[in-house]
Amino acid sequence: MESKKTFGEYIRERRRAMGLTQREFAEKLYVTESAVSKWERGMSYPDVTLLRDICAVLGVTEHELLTASEDTERRSADRLAAKYLRLTRNYRAALYILFGAVLLGCAIGNLAAQGTLSWFWIVLAAVGLAASPTLVPALAIMNPKTEGVKWHLAAASFLVWLELLLLICCLYTGGTWFPVAGMAVLFGAGLVLLPLLLPSLPGPEWLTGRKTALCLAVETALLLLLLLVCVLSYGGTWFPGAAMGCVFGLSLIFVPVFLRQLPLPSFFRDKKLTLYLAVETALFLLLLLVCQLAYGGDWFPVAAVSVLFGLGLLFLPVVLCQLPLGPLEDHKALLYFAVETVLLFAILAASAWTAGGGWFFPQGVPLALIGLALPWGLLGIIRYLPVNRWFKGSLSCAWTGLWLWLAPWCVETVLALNGWVSSNPYRLTSPFTSSYWGPMVQKTPDGLQIIGGGAGFYSGLLILLLFLGGLALVLAAAGVRSIRRRRRD
Repeated sequence: MESKKTFGEYIRERRRAMGLTQREFAEKLYVTESAVSKWERGMSYPDVTLLRDICAVLGVTEHELLTASEDTERRSADRLAAKYLRLTRNYRAALYILFGAVLLGCAIGNLAAQGTLSWFWIVLAAVGLAASPTLVPALAIMNPKTEGVKWHLAAASFLVWLELLLLICCLYTGGTWFPVAGMAVLFGAGLVLLPLLLPSLPGPEWLTGRKTALCLAVETALLLLLLLVCVLSYGGTWFPGAAMGCVFGLSLIFVPVFLRQLPLPSFFRDKKLTLYLAVETALFLLLLLVCQLAYGGDWFPVAAVSVLFGLGLLFLPVVLCQLPLGPLEDHKALLYFAVETVLLFAILAASAWTAGGGWFFPQGVPLALIGLALPWGLLGIIRYLPVNRWFKGSLSCAWTGLWLWLAPWCVETVLALNGWVSSNPYRLTSPFTSSYWGPMVQKTPDGLQIIGGGAGFYSGLLILLLFLGGLALVLAAAGVRSIRRRRRD
């Protein structure tokens, strides 16, 4: 009963505040005067279908009517909203007057001074530039569809008016600098504005989570366009190399972002490092090819194969670990050596083809085989020889010492067969004969002159061979001891 009484008192107070009698209030609601009297005395509630009409007649909200109290927070918010609307309306009106007065005054002044509109267009573009961050957001909030992108519209408007201002100034001064300046402005504005505005810009669902990649792609395209405009405006042949150089340099940083954000087939999802290395290698080779085609030369084959060989030395183990190799899964080291060996011979073949010499088979192949004998021998011993680790170490030391002893003689033999004569020939007994350790001298009119030194090389080689031989014996002894201990256990 108390709630009905409070409800009735609230209706009576609001009715009197509106200056209505019970009869007038009842007539507006199409009910009897006695029904209104019962409401106000707390004897009954109005029908629920009358609530909206009662609120309209009394000038209250449904919340205020049902709670029988004034919603001060709602009314305060409504007053603030109304005040904000008045302020924004006055703000827009003030800007209309300000910009309009500036344009009108400049138009009159230009016509009065020169009889035509000339520099007025510069002022028009400048006013549009000033209106972009001041007036455009105020206009955008008037429409619910554009309210959420008001700053995007302001930035776009600012950029358009800035480009128009540069174009008008270029035409007014008779210059030809606008294409470069316009593209430079687009590139610089993209660097500043895209990271700020793109995350909050609405877009298709497939773009969600990939806006960083989109920003990087747009900036790369703008940079390439800027380079193209520069070369078209000022001439030159540097564009191909510069463009590919920029693409390769930026890809070193940007490709990881693309690989992270772009959808990839399931095969590549756990092989992104391999894909990154493949993309960067392809771009670098393309850069070399473009430079040769643009600037001439026949160095590309040697450079390309050398790049593949060098990158393979560093990154091929990573690639082999990520690729499915099937039956070669347990032979990655062998595959690594085989690929690098093929690339090494490809370097020699490309060099011989480029230089036009016939040294590939008589000199290049034998010397390469001599050099490759050491790593291939160590691979066979360490990876495939069925003995324990002590014997593998012993045989590795023995093979290294044997190679160090025989390799110089083999190299000199190959060179001698091709017409090269050494003034200080290497003999297999040289490291072990003290007569070869001293410097070589010859008589001259001024006395004796040193023409070669063997002391440092031969004595150092002998010490190294003795060290490797002794280490091989120690490791072999450790291997024998290990076998005996295993048999005893």
